[in-house]
Amino acid sequence: MTVVPVHGEVDLATADRMRDRLLQAAHASRCDCLVVDMSGLDFFDASGVSALVSVFRTLTAEGRHVVLAEPAPIAARVLDALGMGRLFEIYPILEMALTHTSGLRVNGDPIGDTVPGGP
Repeated sequence: MTVVPVHGEVDLATADRMRDRLLQAAHASRCDCLVVDMSGLDFFDASGVSALVSVFRTLTAEGRHVVLAEPAPIAARVLDALGMGRLFEIYPILEMALTHTSGLRVNGDPIGDTVPGGP
């Protein structure tokens, strides 16, 4: 798995950059599970949700898994208001996401647990 922290403000001006960064991290690590650590967000709007949905669609089409972890209060409100719990697995703390994803298997083999440092 790969953990990618997102922080600061994710809005119309920065959402595409976040999407590209998440996809680049997933492809560079060739991970089976991408964990998006949302604890460092100061602002998050619907354009950020759209970017996450794009990441989800791209990676699940490749047979990968996407998990959201520890959304900051602003992000949690937006995700909840838009019903994103129906699409994403959302964990209140990062450790819960890591524990859950460590049990995932692909073709009967456990998913690796490499967590690179954040950019």
